[in-house]
Amino acid sequence: MVLHEFGGPLKLEDVPIPRIGRQEVLIKNKACGVGLTVSHIKDGRFGGKTPLILGHEVAGEVAEIGEDVQNVKVGDRATVYFYMTCGTCKWCRVGREPLCENFRGYVGVHTGLDWGGGYAEYIKVPAENVFKLPNEAPFEEACIVADAIATPLHVVRERAKVRPLDVVVVVGAGGGVGIHVVQMAKVFGGRVIGVDVSKEKLDKVKEVGGDEVINAKISPNFDEEVKRLTNGIGADAVIDFVCREETIEAGFRSLATSGRQVILAIHPGVVIKIPPAPFVTRELVLTGSRYASKQDFAESIEIMKRGLVKPIVTRTFPLEEANRVHELLEKKEIVGRAVLLI
Repeated sequence: MVLHEFGGPLKLEDVPIPRIGRQEVLIKNKACGVGLTVSHIKDGRFGGKTPLILGHEVAGEVAEIGEDVQNVKVGDRATVYFYMTCGTCKWCRVGREPLCENFRGYVGVHTGLDWGGGYAEYIKVPAENVFKLPNEAPFEEACIVADAIATPLHVVRERAKVRPLDVVVVVGAGGGVGIHVVQMAKVFGGRVIGVDVSKEKLDKVKEVGGDEVINAKISPNFDEEVKRLTNGIGADAVIDFVCREETIEAGFRSLATSGRQVILAIHPGVVIKIPPAPFVTRELVLTGSRYASKQDFAESIEIMKRGLVKPIVTRTFPLEEANRVHELLEKKEIVGRAVLLI
């Protein structure tokens, strides 16, 4: 499915199978997750140029390897790390690859048409971006570990610093990444309050382990409900996937003393108004989170393998229905993750 102009439709076309170099791997795709990140890429918000084949939440089989590749072999089940980083700068050396000083772009964005992508039968990637998948993991579930499970591990452990008994509020809890943050926060011992805007999504949040839920359509100032549910104390961590003015500010008002608020989306024009005093008097933290390190990625695969976090794929579609999936995403009609089967 080829994107010829940002904001335009995807078109089903035949393109050449990518040719690999000495340190590259060719993967025959079996499944690809579809989330709002890809919708933002499709609209041009991540840069790159068209024509382009989207898709980075990939699971498939290694079809060919370059002469210098040693970490995988033909026939291995594999998935792909989203960011292309240098591996040698100070951030890569300390395991914070998303902050790479020599960042080379995103798989499925800056790789171009001749690399293929998740929305195609084949994708070419650097060998260092390829990770093996366990044999028992179905491709349609395993593909989403690349973002929807790796990102939650990073944000819960490294940015929100969730500890046992913490109260964790997840805003956008029924979405493709949020639903896995709910599970990940439970792995770290949190009491999870999920915030979303539909009964269907909130029912799913409860199903995967959420302790309480808040319907933001009914309670737009959800901080009042958070305070009620916590006997006036508030939340130790707020993780926000919506990141509009109203959710960021309500999330900040939800924080308990020494609370941490993490935002994970960027929307043009969003400006927040938060008084500085609580940062000092109550030692509050407002921060962001960017994807996951390669170590997070590897550990996320193991977390999935052990069943600690279950991939929530509620709908699957054939590749040629990619445009329909993006329409459903924009309407917020997908609970959890949708996946294209190739």
